[in-house]
Amino acid sequence: MLQAERLQMILNKVQEQNFITVEELAQMFHVSLVTIRRDLNMLCEQHLLERCHGGAKIPEDTIMEIDYNVKKEYQREEKQKIAQKAVELISENDTIYLDSGTTIGEIAKLLCEDSKHLSVVTNELNIATILTDSDVDLTILGGTVHKKTKSVIGHAGEEFLKQFRFSKAFLGTSSVNYNFEVFSPTPDKAYLKQTVMGLASQVYLVVDSSKFYSQAMCLVGCLSEFAGVITDKKFNEKEWEKIRELNINVIEV
Repeated sequence: MLQAERLQMILNKVQEQNFITVEELAQMFHVSLVTIRRDLNMLCEQHLLERCHGGAKIPEDTIMEIDYNVKKEYQREEKQKIAQKAVELISENDTIYLDSGTTIGEIAKLLCEDSKHLSVVTNELNIATILTDSDVDLTILGGTVHKKTKSVIGHAGEEFLKQFRFSKAFLGTSSVNYNFEVFSPTPDKAYLKQTVMGLASQVYLVVDSSKFYSQAMCLVGCLSEFAGVITDKKFNEKEWEKIRELNINVIEV
């Protein structure tokens, strides 16, 4: 097993249990205690885990994945407004990537009512289900299903994705910190978003106000890297100064 695969599996295991010992991991992967300690140190250096006596745990200030059915009811009206603004940016014959997430799901619902000819690629089962009965040309990535978020992740989907080029991509996020950096709860999801950002002419971040000023485990990028940040967040003057300084394009709803 490659170290990168082992690191991802360690993160997944700690997410499930909140804490795990060095001995447990060594037995699980059939490697030495020294190897596991080295792995844990590497993950801690990236602020993905926190060392504690005998093992490691998730840092207390880290945002973890929340069940999809819980998330979809939260800030629903705001998400619908954000989705409406996003759909206004879509043009005839666009090739679009739709990320996983409940706000992106609202975009998919609106696309079902749209008469434009579109091609859509997504990594989320719920979005694919919504669009199945629409007129869009639909492609879903392959891979492992993440049951909490209904998303499909993994190396197979990442490789398949690289054959596409998108006119526009709409990404979601679990958190945006005080430095206006965008985060994802797991390395594989962060990598998938970064891959999409390299394949699309215009990448938009859709993010409701509840996601600001928190931090998940894995850095995706900075808000300035997006063509636009579509949000219901109401910024104060000090925040606007920073937004202008970083040349971030905020699209308010």
